[in-house]
Amino acid sequence: MDGSSFVALFLAGKDDTATSALPHAPKQVRARKPQLSRWDLRRGRLASMLHRLAWAIEPDARGLN
Repeated sequence: MDGSSFVALFLAGKDDTATSALPHAPKQVRARKPQLSRWDLRRGRLASMLHRLAWAIEPDARGLN
């Protein structure tokens, strides 16, 4: 298998040509992901920050034995 076949496999997934093997098969339209609100983004970042802070200050489990 030469390098061009890997490129062809990569490019085949970039458009609608690789959705079905049949010429007139129905195509599935991908639904767009719902956009997050500013509140959801801020809440997620705050949760990540608090988790990192908790992991930074928790005692080392190896030191307890």
